[in-house]
Amino acid sequence: MKAFWKFLLRKALPADSLKGVTVAVFGLGDSGYQDYNTVAKKLDRRLTALGASVVCERGLGDDQHPNGYEAALDPWLRKLWSQLRAKYPLQLWLSEPAPEDTSTEFDPKYQISYLASHEVAERPIYESEQEEAVAAAFAFSQLEASVSGVHNSPSNAEAISRQGMTASTSGTTIATENAQYGLWRPFMASLTCNTRITSADHFQDTRHLEFDLTGSGIHYAPGDLLTIFPCQSPAAVSAFLQRMNLDPDAWVRIEPAEIPLGSTVSSIQVRVAALVRGILDISGASPRRYFFEVLQHFATAELEVDRLEYFATPEGRNDLYTYNQKEGRTVLEVLQDFKSAQPPLEWLLQTVPHLKPRQFSIASSLAKHPNSAHVLMAVVDYKTPFKRKKQGLCSAWLASLTPLHSPCYSSDNATQQINDTQNHASADAMASGAASSSVPHDAAALCSSACNGDTSLDVDTANGDKQACLVPVWVEKGVLRLPASHSMPMILIGPGTGVAPFRSFLEERQMAAAGGASVAPSYLLFGCRGEQTDFYYSQLWQQLLAEGILAPKDGLLTAFSRDQKQKVYVQDKLRQHSQLMWDLLQQGAVVYVSGSAEKMPQAVAIAFEEIAAQQHQEPGFGRKFVQRLEQTKRYHVEAWS
Repeated sequence: MKAFWKFLLRKALPADSLKGVTVAVFGLGDSGYQDYNTVAKKLDRRLTALGASVVCERGLGDDQHPNGYEAALDPWLRKLWSQLRAKYPLQLWLSEPAPEDTSTEFDPKYQISYLASHEVAERPIYESEQEEAVAAAFAFSQLEASVSGVHNSPSNAEAISRQGMTASTSGTTIATENAQYGLWRPFMASLTCNTRITSADHFQDTRHLEFDLTGSGIHYAPGDLLTIFPCQSPAAVSAFLQRMNLDPDAWVRIEPAEIPLGSTVSSIQVRVAALVRGILDISGASPRRYFFEVLQHFATAELEVDRLEYFATPEGRNDLYTYNQKEGRTVLEVLQDFKSAQPPLEWLLQTVPHLKPRQFSIASSLAKHPNSAHVLMAVVDYKTPFKRKKQGLCSAWLASLTPLHSPCYSSDNATQQINDTQNHASADAMASGAASSSVPHDAAALCSSACNGDTSLDVDTANGDKQACLVPVWVEKGVLRLPASHSMPMILIGPGTGVAPFRSFLEERQMAAAGGASVAPSYLLFGCRGEQTDFYYSQLWQQLLAEGILAPKDGLLTAFSRDQKQKVYVQDKLRQHSQLMWDLLQQGAVVYVSGSAEKMPQAVAIAFEEIAAQQHQEPGFGRKFVQRLEQTKRYHVEAWS
């Protein structure tokens, strides 16, 4: 795709290069982001500029829409086919298909073969079911990439699934010496701290988590991400296996129905239980409409067939949305509602959402917390319109785990805050190797049982030392990066859990200042509901104000939205301190924005545009100014849906 785009951008291409070529562009995007569908818009403009003829007006799918991108795709496709038919009529001997005829070829993308015992290659030995699940997920990701023509590194998923993944239990490497931990090569990190930092009476449960990286050799920089592979509930996995009549101990070979030319991975072998645990998201994400269309083919009860057929129609889309997305219906729940449907494993693999790793901004500096990575996590817990209780798959699992160190926070007011003395002592102990010894195999297996759902189980070794649960983690590069010099001021805007990477930034500068470096004061704008309910890391911010890491005057600007009659947000604080913000920008300050993509990033950008516009009356100056900040890498946004 990159090569194609580079080719299209060649200045030497004549303006009529695509004369006689008919095109239609539909983009997939998320309106929560500032660059909504930018690629589709640019592609459409470039194709037109090169002389292409547009057969159908550009369509833009929005994942923020209640019905997803299909809300825009369905009417766009109807318009496309109508205009294509007008431009390219059917031959006289062909008849027009009926409007309700949406049949397509019904062939699965993958073939699955059950293996006899002697056909299974060397069976890997895993320390836990979770390790096996991650290995299966990695192997399938490589197969999927190969089938799609994308060659990922490292390749050879077949060998990895056959030999077992590289993993470690708090410093003891399994299977491979000098392992490199990275994308899909997780380190099994001990959870050393798991503390709620919102008040007990607050509706939102937010956790401060700490993971021990001792023995991994993992390094990270401020702004990087800690990726965690979630564990599905053993009860949900068991219910799914039973519902689909699947033998968890059976081994299968997965291979593409058609092997593309140049494919690097031809097949993988996995145990069915690992396939379900690590590849299929059966208890978290809601399935797409295609899942219901496929389910219809395998349903036998008349009422269920009728209902599934209705869901597949344009008229049934809103009812499907109410039943599925709005209620957060999972694959397992749908299958329990449509009991006669029995799709084979091939179709489950193709239509069930795949379990995805979760990324969290690292909320710590490695310079201050050696061998440790911290995460700030809001636990997803809500009730649907029909009062069904729903929880986030990954956040609920992590919140349920028992940490090695308890407690690791002190609580001197409504919000629990970190005990820095204990943290430093813990970091020193971990650096010397005293705080993290290898978990014996029997203890690791017992801990795996506790991690996988029985959170009431107290895990102790023979000598009485409590062992933390192990979580598969790796580090990925984030989009935020500290300025090249600590002498550059920073404007940090992070409401809610968006403040996590800025804790990492400020701790890094705190350690640099302690080492004698000249550090420019920073300005943190933090927003939450209330000072006494969810003011994350408030004691740390006060300490940084006292040390001059945050500017002593206006270095911490807070927006407690529910502590007064009129709601106040971070963008309002920007406007209230517009002259300060403008002066900082003139001094070369770098702006960082982090948090929910829904409204906040756009509202903050508009506030900066207004601040700039106050200084110059030139029409459009504000927008141009912010764009110039983006182009010169002085305005960075990390947002998520």
